[in-house]
Amino acid sequence: MQSAVILKIISLESTFTTSEYEISQFVIDNPDFVITNTITTLARKINTSEASINRFCKKIGYKGFNKFKIALAQSNTQFDKISDESIDDSNLLEYVTHDYQKMLLNTCALLDEKTIEDAASAITLSRKIFILSIYNTSFISDEFAFKLRQIGLDVMSLKESLEAQLSIENMNSDSLLIAVVPSIISKDVIPFLSNIKKKNVKTMLLSGNDNPKINDLIDIKIITPDHVMANNPLVLTNSPMISLIFDIIYATILRDNRGLRQRKLSSDTIINSFQSADSSKYEW
Repeated sequence: MQSAVILKIISLESTFTTSEYEISQFVIDNPDFVITNTITTLARKINTSEASINRFCKKIGYKGFNKFKIALAQSNTQFDKISDESIDDSNLLEYVTHDYQKMLLNTCALLDEKTIEDAASAITLSRKIFILSIYNTSFISDEFAFKLRQIGLDVMSLKESLEAQLSIENMNSDSLLIAVVPSIISKDVIPFLSNIKKKNVKTMLLSGNDNPKINDLIDIKIITPDHVMANNPLVLTNSPMISLIFDIIYATILRDNRGLRQRKLSSDTIINSFQSADSSKYEW
C-alpha cells in the first residue's frame, strides 16, 4: 500500500530527468528519512543539490521542500493503519482479491472531493459529451456512456483516430471531452487535445500517468494508479480503477440532481421489466 504523495510521484516518473528520478526513488524507498531530515541532510545523502530537490518538489506540485515534507508526512500517517498483510500467493482467490483491494484504495488516495464534484458538474452542464477511449479502456468507457444516456445526456463514444478527428467539427464551447487513456503519451492523444483546445472545448482526462506539459490542455485531471504496480499485472487491468472513479462521479451526479436520479430509476425499471421472463412459462 502506498500513500497519495508516493503515488503522485510514481505517476510522473516518465517526465523526470535523471537527477529527479534518483531523488524520486530515494523518496519512495525512504519516506521516513525524508520526513525527519532537513533538505541539506537529504541533499548530502542523495549526493545532489538543494536546488535540485526544490525543483523536484515544485515539479510534483509543491511550493518547496517543506510543503512537500508536510504532505508526505500527512499522507504516510493516513496509511499507517493500512498495511499489507501476509498474503499466501499460492491462494489465488486471496492473492488476486488483495490486489484489487490495494489498487482501489490507492485510487481513492489520489482522488479529492473537489475534482469529483467538478467532473460531475462539467458532465451535467454540457450539451454534448464525447468519450475518447483507447485499447482496453473502451469497454469501461462504453458502460459509463450507457449510464449517462440512461439519465438523458447526449453522449458520443470515440474509439478510432479518424472518428475522433472528424468529431472535432461537432465540438464547441458547450461540449465536454472525456479522454480515458492508459497513458497520456498514447499515440495521437496530445495532438488531439491540442486541436480541441483551440475550440474552447472543456476537457477531462483519466490516465494511468501524468505529465505537467498537458496541464494547459486539460480542465479536469484524474490520475489512476497503473495496473503494472499490482502484484498480478498480467491479470489486472486499469478497468477496476477507472470504473470506481466513474461510479463515484455518477453517484455525485445522482446525489445532486433529483431529476436525473428519477430518470435513472425510470430507466432501470424499463430495463428490468424488459429483461424479466414470463414466470408462467417456468412453472412446473
